[in-house]
Amino acid sequence: MKKPAGVTASAIFALLGSLLMLGLCVVVCLVMVLSPARTPMPPEAKLGMGLGLGTFGFLGAWGTTTAIGLLRMQNWGRISILVFAALLALTGVVAAPAILLIPAPPTAPANFDSVRAGIAIFYGVLGALGGVWLYYFSRRGTREAFAGVVNRESGGRPLSISIIGWWLLISGVICVLLSPLRMPVTVFLWIVSGWTAAAWYFVLGAFYTYIGYGLLRLNAMARLLAISLLSFGVVNGLVFYALPGRDARLATFMSKFLFTHLAPPTHFPVFMLIPTLVGVALPLWFLITRKKAFEGTEAPVLS
Repeated sequence: MKKPAGVTASAIFALLGSLLMLGLCVVVCLVMVLSPARTPMPPEAKLGMGLGLGTFGFLGAWGTTTAIGLLRMQNWGRISILVFAALLALTGVVAAPAILLIPAPPTAPANFDSVRAGIAIFYGVLGALGGVWLYYFSRRGTREAFAGVVNRESGGRPLSISIIGWWLLISGVICVLLSPLRMPVTVFLWIVSGWTAAAWYFVLGAFYTYIGYGLLRLNAMARLLAISLLSFGVVNGLVFYALPGRDARLATFMSKFLFTHLAPPTHFPVFMLIPTLVGVALPLWFLITRKKAFEGTEAPVLS
């Protein structure tokens, strides 16, 4: 079957965007190495910069590899862009409305609203692109274009489980890599910071990675653990943000970040939780309704 124009266009777009991201990472690294250090940078900021560049480099390499797989009509490339599209869509759904709802700090510049709207539109466009890719690469015609591999896709593993599995696995790896930043974490009404938070992120990231791998193997226990973990996230968020005193807790939470000097918000609209809850509810729904897929033999990890 002839390669669809949509596959070629998506591959080229992903390749150009990924190469641009890799190029920016290289430029920033060169600037940091070659330019004289006029202002000392705190160790936490240096660590955050390094991990941020590493994350963007990873995403750029991932996108480049995915684009090559699409151009070669490899089914793993289709699965990879579906996972990436799901992350984009989730980012757009959560980040765009959250940015619009963040109240302006007292020292905000005059163009704060315009800048905030521009950033929200940017995230909205990314989310829309993710939604388009999810639809296009899930439709029957596109699946049939990847002939020979599609008919035995993932060894019988549902596409939704593949996306959730890779999402948890990749999120877990990133969580482990970012754990040295010691970002604060909420546990119901408590706020954990420092190296205790770093240990929390490391263990949680390892747990996410293990569960994601198990889902890709269609392990029934991994499915139950994923449902329990996502349900804990929902309950944890509702308890922390919905109960009285959330504004004070949020201010305390924001003040625990070691590498930012932004003033914490003084008010948190509770309906900002809706996008996040929707983003967690969808994977939960698929995990609950795809129980039969876990009753057979294990599927191979890679498509």
